[in-house]
Amino acid sequence: MTTVSKAHEPGHPNTVDIVADGTVQAAVNTVTGDRTTLEDGFEIRRAAAEVRIPCFTSLDTARAAVESLAAGQGGYSVKPLPEYRA
Repeated sequence: MTTVSKAHEPGHPNTVDIVADGTVQAAVNTVTGDRTTLEDGFEIRRAAAEVRIPCFTSLDTARAAVESLAAGQGGYSVKPLPEYRA
């Protein structure tokens, strides 16, 4: 396990660096409400979107994805919301 700095803290690599450089295959980013945390979360989500990796903002959603993968589903896919309503 490697410890990294939060995005707003000095030092590299930080959380945004490891998302942007492909070190991780998914990110879990929950928010506590503090302004710095909100700004860090924005940077993490943006980096994840740019490298096209999943970024979960809820522990329940992250758990569901992990359970799906652990059950041998082989993966998961996401569709636009209107496709689920159809």
